[in-house]
Amino acid sequence: MRAALIFLNGYYDLRYLGFYRSEIENAVKNRFPLICADGGISIFDELNRRGETPLIPDVLIGDMDSVSEAATKAKHTVQEWVGQTDKDYTDGQLAVDYALERCDCRHIIIYGGLPRPNEYETDQFLGNLKLMRFGHYRVSTGKDYAAEMRDPRQTIHYVLSRVQLSRKSSGLQRVSLIADVPNVIVEKSENLRWDLASLHIHPDLTNALRNEFTEDAEWASLQLAEGSAPVYTIHNW
Repeated sequence: MRAALIFLNGYYDLRYLGFYRSEIENAVKNRFPLICADGGISIFDELNRRGETPLIPDVLIGDMDSVSEAATKAKHTVQEWVGQTDKDYTDGQLAVDYALERCDCRHIIIYGGLPRPNEYETDQFLGNLKLMRFGHYRVSTGKDYAAEMRDPRQTIHYVLSRVQLSRKSSGLQRVSLIADVPNVIVEKSENLRWDLASLHIHPDLTNALRNEFTEDAEWASLQLAEGSAPVYTIHNW
């Protein structure tokens, strides 16, 4: 599936600028569109201030209320609401919809989704998390879809059927599963300290948090049962 990278107006861990630069450069090589939702263009400003090769997003979309006099200009700016009335969609929803409808991408990769420290942005984070589910809702039934939220030391996957997680460091690899709807059932798991086979993950329970890779495992995986609802899978290291 062709991927689109979406940059939200959220938290970017500037200690790991190399992570963001590498993600963007790999996307450029693969001709994946780079879409900034309003103030998400700030990470390009930050990278361009500290690098010799300029990185330019393909699209800047939103109401522009969080964009100052940015040094970086997108190749294309979309300020209209793409068929939506004012504020029916958030900037993040507009970006996801643009990736799906205008760029024909079915793999959504989100950056800047975490809350900024000391800002108490829990509402923003929960809304950003739901963007992955929103994209699935917008895709026609029967079409492939994948979504994840990437940060330097964590990736959150929106799992529809199966996911394989690769070890990212020599240290502890945590894996947590969170359901926001009933009927999430794991068929099997591999290389996790606590086996999840046949586990029913209910949205009101927290019985699938803080699992771990088994010692020395280079990967771990889980397979949802046929007919299972999707599940958020958080891998941090």
